[in-house]
Amino acid sequence: MSYTIKNPVIPGLAPDPSILRVGEDYYIANSTFHWNPGIQLFHSRDLANWELIGQALKDDSTIDLRGTSTPAGIWAPHLSYDPQSGLFWIIFSQMINMDGRMFDTNNYVMHAPSMNGPWSTPVYIGSIGFDPSLFHDDDGRHWVVTLEWETRFGYEQPGTIVLEEFDAENEKLFGPSYRLSKGGTDRGCVEAPHLYKHDGRYYLMTAEGGTGFGHGVVLQRADQITGPYESDPNNPFITSTPYYFFRKNDPDSNRFDLYNPDAPIQKAGHGSLTDTPNGEWYVAHLMSRPMPGLKSTLGRETGLQKVEWTKDGWLKMADSSTLAKDTTPGISNVTPDPTMNDLGMEDQFDGAELDMHLLSPYRHATEDWASLKENPGKLRLHGGQSFFSRFDVSILAARADSFVFDAETKLDFKPIHFSQSAGLMLYYDNNNWLFLRKSINDETGQNFIDILQAKQGKRTDLQRVKLTLPADQTAVAFKCHVDHQTAQFSYRLSDDQSWQNLGPALDITFMSDEAIDGFTAMMVGIGAWDAFHHESYADFDYFKVVSQDSRGEHFDGLQ
Repeated sequence: MSYTIKNPVIPGLAPDPSILRVGEDYYIANSTFHWNPGIQLFHSRDLANWELIGQALKDDSTIDLRGTSTPAGIWAPHLSYDPQSGLFWIIFSQMINMDGRMFDTNNYVMHAPSMNGPWSTPVYIGSIGFDPSLFHDDDGRHWVVTLEWETRFGYEQPGTIVLEEFDAENEKLFGPSYRLSKGGTDRGCVEAPHLYKHDGRYYLMTAEGGTGFGHGVVLQRADQITGPYESDPNNPFITSTPYYFFRKNDPDSNRFDLYNPDAPIQKAGHGSLTDTPNGEWYVAHLMSRPMPGLKSTLGRETGLQKVEWTKDGWLKMADSSTLAKDTTPGISNVTPDPTMNDLGMEDQFDGAELDMHLLSPYRHATEDWASLKENPGKLRLHGGQSFFSRFDVSILAARADSFVFDAETKLDFKPIHFSQSAGLMLYYDNNNWLFLRKSINDETGQNFIDILQAKQGKRTDLQRVKLTLPADQTAVAFKCHVDHQTAQFSYRLSDDQSWQNLGPALDITFMSDEAIDGFTAMMVGIGAWDAFHHESYADFDYFKVVSQDSRGEHFDGLQ
């Protein structure tokens, strides 16, 4: 049976994919930035349909993301499997600070007997740079390649790809460092190194051109792991901008002038290679689908391209071009399983744990503020700091995974002070969000609902006239309908009432990577704050996101 893989295979917040096959199972790990638990893990049997199976840092308390600025946090986790020990490995960066282009980072490794864990406590291995990956050679040795970040004035930036040997038993680097490459093209911004071995040669795959519109997947090779490495003459062999340009030493990653209106998908780069049991090959890569005005509210997503080895030992896309496509051929003799489609989510809050799609920014969701036990059958959110905070906020959100979706919740909330609020939200980071909330006018004692906006750190009251609720109305249901560039908020006071719009449809493109100069994504969720005594709480009956399948949808972003 033949089938077609539609890109993105993982829509929404799913950047920097690292793909791994063990047997007939495929896995992908993605960056999660300031969201807990860190490191999303997805599973597939056909490469077309993926499901979220958990997060590697779910039970970890050693990685503290409180205070993380956008887009720092957990970067580029790399998956590998060591057949000699039977262990799965993840190596990742925690970006601490990006000010002054110092890029202070800590790199960690962890392992598990299966992709479902339990994962070991992350072990610190160094701060040379970021985007490390771990390679297990067939001679039993282990190696780490990393972008060594250059901070000196007068030196070529961003730096050099560095190779170091890794002691897997003691979980530490040792021996000399080998500087392998400053890049295989003139695009600059080399990063995301991955090592592979094929037909006796070592292949170094990197991302170049910045993580914006000039992005690409680049391949170099050597006879010895320490080099010297030569560049594929057709580099980058996967990109959205398949023409030559020189941007070495240019720190700009967005590169808006390199937008290609003829590309089906944008920003294709940061590749990771896998094979299939029958000898076919694929590259997972990040991608984006900016809407008109070059606004990517869904952030950087995961795409796939089928590739082949050429007679002279390089990789090329299956259609022999270098332009990344929104579709690619599926695996031969495999029947796809659409039931693994991961779009949308729903949590009735009647289980022992939160749905794994729900993440919390900056701090972990713990029983003291996100409780499923205090009022069984409901989620009790205790009000935290305001949503402008990067520390103790009470927010649970899922990735927005489609251009068109409906998010819905119902809550019971009894505020007593004007600084207490709870409701439904669209959220990019602490400075950019929309909040449909219930609160109180404590001068009149009347509860009301309205909409607040944070845009580039400025707070705006979008509802000058508050919608006052009946005196005995403690429960209210909220809904948000997102249709590409706009969001329509609505409410109802009882289950048999029709939804009533609150205000006009609102522009949401300010919560995009390009508007914020970031590279995370918009999320959708619920939250509560309390700047009074942190004593109030809201009981949520459920939270659900119903998404349309917009995979394969793309735009002329300049319209």
